[in-house]
Amino acid sequence: MVQRTANPKLAAKLYPNKERKKIDTVRNNDIFGRNDDVMMDAYTAWAGLESFRDMAERNKVYTFVDQWSDKVKTKCGWITERQNILNQGNIPLQNNRIRGIVRSVSGVMRSQPTEPVCWARDRDSQKKGEIMSATIQYVSQLNELNELNNSVFLDYLVTGIGGFKNTYGWRNGRMNVWIDKINFNRIFFDNHIQDPRHWDCHLVGEIHDVGLYDVMAQFADGSPEKAERIREIYRECDRGRTVIYAQNLTKCNRRQLSFFTPSDETRCRVIEVWKKESKERFLCHDTLNGDFYKVEIEDELQLIRLNENRIQEQTAQGVAPEDMRLIDYVWFIDNYWYYYYLTPQGDVLKEGETPFWHGEHPYSLKVYPFFDGQVFPFVSDFIDQQRYINRLITMQDFVTRASAKGVLAIDKDAIPEGWTEKMYADEWASYNGVILYTSKKGKLPEQIVNNSTNVGLIDMLQIQLKLLEDISGVQGALQGQAPKAGTPAALYQMQIQNSSTSLTELFESFSSLKKGMYTKTMKLIQQYYDEPIYVRINGNNLSENAILYDPSVVRDAEMELSIAESSSTPTFRFMINEMLMQLWSAGAIDVEQLLENGNFPFADKLLQSIRTKKQEIEQAQLAMAQGQQGVQPGLQNGIPQDVLQAVQSQSNPVITQMLNKNIA
Repeated sequence: MVQRTANPKLAAKLYPNKERKKIDTVRNNDIFGRNDDVMMDAYTAWAGLESFRDMAERNKVYTFVDQWSDKVKTKCGWITERQNILNQGNIPLQNNRIRGIVRSVSGVMRSQPTEPVCWARDRDSQKKGEIMSATIQYVSQLNELNELNNSVFLDYLVTGIGGFKNTYGWRNGRMNVWIDKINFNRIFFDNHIQDPRHWDCHLVGEIHDVGLYDVMAQFADGSPEKAERIREIYRECDRGRTVIYAQNLTKCNRRQLSFFTPSDETRCRVIEVWKKESKERFLCHDTLNGDFYKVEIEDELQLIRLNENRIQEQTAQGVAPEDMRLIDYVWFIDNYWYYYYLTPQGDVLKEGETPFWHGEHPYSLKVYPFFDGQVFPFVSDFIDQQRYINRLITMQDFVTRASAKGVLAIDKDAIPEGWTEKMYADEWASYNGVILYTSKKGKLPEQIVNNSTNVGLIDMLQIQLKLLEDISGVQGALQGQAPKAGTPAALYQMQIQNSSTSLTELFESFSSLKKGMYTKTMKLIQQYYDEPIYVRINGNNLSENAILYDPSVVRDAEMELSIAESSSTPTFRFMINEMLMQLWSAGAIDVEQLLENGNFPFADKLLQSIRTKKQEIEQAQLAMAQGQQGVQPGLQNGIPQDVLQAVQSQSNPVITQMLNKNIA
């Protein structure tokens, strides 16, 4: 039989060997090269949120500023409702109930503080979870997170969006993990989001206005040449001035906000973009330890060599081929986060794959309530009721001012000769005044007092106030209003509880946002804390080993995180202390356990004193057990009297017998 051989020329003609184009959506750019595609994606995402920013601005104005700012069409064109009322000769009055509702809800959130609690998946490593919990609480105190949470929650109520940004760097004279609040006017993201958890987000970013030298410090990377290039790009901002606005704290810069141009000409606009890019890679599964990881296509040869080495080693150990633990890998398209820092002209200041272990962008965002790709903020639900309340109050004021109030009607023929109208009116209003008149000349003077016409304004106002409470879910009891006379205490407490229940969804949603932020904080701590540090937290009595964060112990531990009620509130501390006191009274725990787990202001000092005394007793017991005696000045038979009494009360019978023998 003749063996056929391949014809290379024929094979090349029929099956041309075309080089396959690699899949990689990242365009390789040199530093300071242009990337117009990413710039346009960012601008499109920012412009798509224009209507949201208008709605958020309206909610902000209704909550804090002017509730007559909506425009109406008149003969003079489009003018604000405030100006329209002023043109009619009336006074636009407003009674801001929205601010009180927002303040009450924020107060409830502050009165129920929470804190992150970590635990390791491995039950034998639960101590690591306690260490990580203490470390996250240390970072929270460093960033004053309680105040930051309240500010983000306020944005959450007014605009429907809340967010944090987790970074690591040099700030305030130290390298640490930092948590910042995001400005809802400067954040942007793509319109593909439909998942309420926002896991389907593909682009997110923020526009920054920073000083020239701050930009040079961040992106020069230690190169004077790069610093000079940055100065050239932002040469229009190199004016030597830092402040140009004379108005502060009352000026709204929302109208001047632009994507490409900073609102302050002395600042440099930097556009930060985080985008999901795609690239072909190998997904590897190490069957020896169960790890999954990804490698570049160029590293396939290294994987082959590793598998060959394992085959040789396991063959020498007598492992069957089907039982060998090798590295399985498969080609796949990897979606990963890639960052860009751009100038308004599209120059790339810096770019690269996400440097964070969590593999994501540094933002933690939450849109609430998020329904069918839209947001419906908490405040916008009852703006119409607030508008109607203001309208009723203004109308009532107009009716009152238009009503007659003690008007004196005088027939001119009834005015005596030599009198003026002014003299007549003054005498009418004076005490014990006397007015002479002749009845034949005219009718008697008449004083007209007309009460305001009852058109049901007061009743309508009460209805709107009640509707405002029903729609917002914030009842009078939750706002701290005094109950009506005869209201039972149990009923009033139930009203508070019911009102809090209607806000549970809001608080739980915000808790989900905080959990995402704390999770990224935990990952940054594991990634960047490379030296042991002490993380003693005020108010927490942790064990001696728990206050030391050792990266060699905690760094590679797989943690889970949850949000639990904080133990820093007085009510929670009182409940814990009360329970511990009952256990101590019942003999279930000793004094040391009571002080270690309780929250007493004197716990640390008293605990140290008890441990010192206990150490002295143990040393005395050991000395007596070994038959060692030494009489020193001030000692009775070589043993302090208080230590002697403590030993006699705590020692076992054998040591007590030896002690009595030595003393005798």
